[in-house]
Formats: sequence, C-alpha cells, structure tokens
Amino acid sequence: MALVFLCPPLAEAHMTVKGMNHFTSGALHPLMTPAHVLVLLSLGLCVGQHPPLRLKIPLSVFAAASAMALGWTMTGRIAGVHQAILASVALAAGAVVAIGKPLPVWVRAIFCGAGALAIGLDSGADAATGLAVVSTLLGTWLALMLCVLNGAHYVSLAAEKNKQWIHIGIRVAGSWIVAISLLVVAFALRKQGH
Repeated sequence: MALVFLCPPLAEAHMTVKGMNHFTSGALHPLMTPAHVLVLLSLGLCVGQHPPLRLKIPLSVFAAASAMALGWTMTGRIAGVHQAILASVALAAGAVVAIGKPLPVWVRAIFCGAGALAIGLDSGADAATGLAVVSTLLGTWLALMLCVLNGAHYVSLAAEKNKQWIHIGIRVAGSWIVAISLLVVAFALRKQGH
C-alpha cells in the first residue's frame, strides 16, 4: 500500500482530459473550473437579461480582454488569479442581474472586460512546447467566447417573451450566483488567513 504513495500520478496546474489534444483540453478548461463557470454564467445573464440583445460592444471588449490576458499568461509572470477575485466578478454581475434594472451597454462591457481578464489570467497553459501552448490557449479563448455568446443569446431569447415568471427566474438565477459567490469569497479569504 505504501508503494502507491511513492509513485504519484503526473500533476498539472490545470485540469486536463487524458487522451485529448491541446486545443480540446483548452476548450474544456473553462467548463471544468467552477469559478470560471460562475463568472461565465453571470456574464451571460448580465449581457442578455434586457432585450434587445446588444452584443457588439460587450463581446468585443470580452474578446480583446480575454485574448490579452491569455497571451499574458504565456510570459509566465502570472501563476493564476485568487479565487476571491473570480468570485467577486461573478458576485458583482450576479447582483446586477438580481436587481433587474437595465444597464447601459458600456457598463455591461466593463463587466465583460473584468470577467475576461480574471478568467484569462487564471487560464495559463502548462504545455511543454510553444505550439501546444498556443493551441491550448486558442481553445480556451474560443470556449470563453462561445459560452458568453450562447449564454447571453439564450437569456435574451427567454427575456423577449415578456413573461413575468421568466424575468423573475433570471433574477433568481442572479441571486443564486450572488449567494454562491459570497460563499466562495468567504472560503477563499478564510483559507488565505490560515
């Protein structure tokens, strides 16, 4: 039994799926990290909550900020982002969704930029070669874009129906994101204190 502990498996900083290529592993990374999923859900709700759907500015900011952050991870200067920061971005966007007041497009763009920077800086690749790193980060970038785009699109389609229960459901989802984010922030800060 003791021999099992003498030969630990390969450890990696980010979860990978065994047998997948670098691009696919990068694309799955945001969906396998709970804090990233929380931020992506909150951004999709925030951008799509109030139709008509205006994606040009928020999505352009998200695309540029996430590409810049992912590119910066290639320098090796950033090891990751503290979980409390990721959860705080989700908390702020979730609170806006829970309140339910329409926001100007530029405010939604600021949320998208903050979320993109936080997730991007926390998504560095541990691949051995330069091409593998680029492939992994490209997969991550495309997955991030698709998650926010799809989330905003489907939330907007639901919100266009002008049914009161749909708007309440969207706001309840925002309040659940706030509650979960508060727990993540509290645990992350408590863990840091020890």
